[in-house]
Amino acid sequence: MNKVLKNSVLVIAFCAVSLTMPAQRMLTLDECRRLALENNKKLKVAEEEVDKARYEMYASYANYLPKVSATGTYMHNSRNLQLLSDENMAALNSIGTTAQGEIDAYREQVLAVYNNDPMAVVSWALLQHDPTLNKLVTDLMSLDVEGSLNQIGEQVSDAFKIDTKNVIAGVVSVQQPIFAGGKIVAYNQITKDLRSLAESKLDMQQQETLATTEKAYWQIVSVANKLKLADSYAESLRTLDKDMDKMLAAGVATRSDQLSVKVKLNEAETALLKAQNGLTLSKMLLCQICGLSLDSNIVLADEKLDDVLVANEVLRFSESEIEANRPELKCLGLANDIYAKKVAVVRSDYLPTIGAFGNYVISNPSCFNGFQNEFGGMWNFGVMAKIPIFHWGEGYNKTRMAKAEAKIQQYTYDDTKEMIMLQVRQCETQLNEADARLKQTREKLDDADENLRMATAGFREGVVASSVLDLARTAWLQAHSDYIDAKIDRIMAAVNLRKAAGVLTK
Repeated sequence: MNKVLKNSVLVIAFCAVSLTMPAQRMLTLDECRRLALENNKKLKVAEEEVDKARYEMYASYANYLPKVSATGTYMHNSRNLQLLSDENMAALNSIGTTAQGEIDAYREQVLAVYNNDPMAVVSWALLQHDPTLNKLVTDLMSLDVEGSLNQIGEQVSDAFKIDTKNVIAGVVSVQQPIFAGGKIVAYNQITKDLRSLAESKLDMQQQETLATTEKAYWQIVSVANKLKLADSYAESLRTLDKDMDKMLAAGVATRSDQLSVKVKLNEAETALLKAQNGLTLSKMLLCQICGLSLDSNIVLADEKLDDVLVANEVLRFSESEIEANRPELKCLGLANDIYAKKVAVVRSDYLPTIGAFGNYVISNPSCFNGFQNEFGGMWNFGVMAKIPIFHWGEGYNKTRMAKAEAKIQQYTYDDTKEMIMLQVRQCETQLNEADARLKQTREKLDDADENLRMATAGFREGVVASSVLDLARTAWLQAHSDYIDAKIDRIMAAVNLRKAAGVLTK
């Protein structure tokens, strides 16, 4: 009953631990590369830079097309505009009174003349006998113009007062560049180069991400294989430690040999623990690169293999292939083109510019019907030209400065190209060295296996000292470790060479 209860508790505990542990996930190298490209933050920034450059290129096309804009305004003023002074306004308002006074004075003067001149009296008498003329003179003498002229003067005065307390105005404008000294064409070409430059930077970041991913991936494979090696080494020492009692009883080993085996076993178990911790940390690094949770339970496909597989490939790249594929050279080549076009942009500032324009203007009060409170408008069009005449050599010097910058960029490109070619040749040399080292470690591995087998058998037979067995076991462990390192170095040398040639993403 106790045994059944104990087994049940163990089963429940195992199920609880299984539920709390994350599910194991198998990852291949291609899956790690894909995850790294999908989740890398720097890559996302580079992708946004590509989009930004593409939108800027689209925006540059708008410089070829006419620009249409509309502007509207409303303004409230505290006072109306008055085109005449207060004195003139007062004169207009009293023009009838002034005229009436002058007429009355003239009439009094005429009456005085008639009253004092005998001939005028006779003329007056004759005038009385002509009804038409008599009526005309009577109407003239009784004429009253004050009211009429004052009213007219007030109307004229009011006409010179413009109601501008509430002003509404608007204009629709169309502008079309005709010739801008080549600036628009050059700027459009520059934006195309900037887009290609952003794409090259994206490619460069992708290659850097893939190189980092492969390095982390193969580091895990290396640590995992060394962990297997350390476990196998520790297991052989555990077996030997168990056999030491029999060997002591048989007289083929000493107490010192037994203690030596225990010391080596403790060292092996310590190394095994370090390898386990190193494997855990290496997997956490790969999870971070791939955008996975740090506590993800991942297992690599190559980690489970009995041996690390090394592709026997021959990598050779010509100078033209490197120049065409290396993103840094693409970036510098595009920078050369941009600086060359920048010369045209600087030169365009000192060339004539021609543009056409058209406007439709509307306002209230209307300016086209005596400033009435109504909407009125007009349209206009024209051509404008700006011709630089003399700027004390400013344009010449700025153009030469832009040409100097273009030459500097070309020199930078040439120097970088030489350094990249040297880097590729160094990577080729490292790959050849890795091949040679792999071959040597393979041969040493076979010798170390045979040496350990013979030393173990001799030790069990009592004809080989424990120190000799320790040396053989240490040589075996070092040989296997060197062989794993040589394989990983060969793989990474190929990765570095493809990266140096700019074909890691292909």
